[in-house]
Amino acid sequence: DDTLVSIRVAGTRVGIEHILREYLQGASPEELALRFPTLSLEQIHATITFYLAQNELVSRYLRNVWEKQQVDAIADSQTS
Repeated sequence: DDTLVSIRVAGTRVGIEHILREYLQGASPEELALRFPTLSLEQIHATITFYLAQNELVSRYLRNVWEKQQVDAIADSQTS
């Protein structure tokens, strides 16, 4: 099944994978608030807390999302 459920920050269209990619690359919550101006600092902290509390589940989700993004990027480059 190629369907991948998207986990988004509550009340927004922002996927947690965007926030967590930058967080895992070393961005602080305050830096993330500047990079994602539609999110509150509370929402960013909640996303990080969710990741830390559900690490195995969220890490698996992130791997799946990032792998799909790579496959999609390769497919797009081959059709261009």
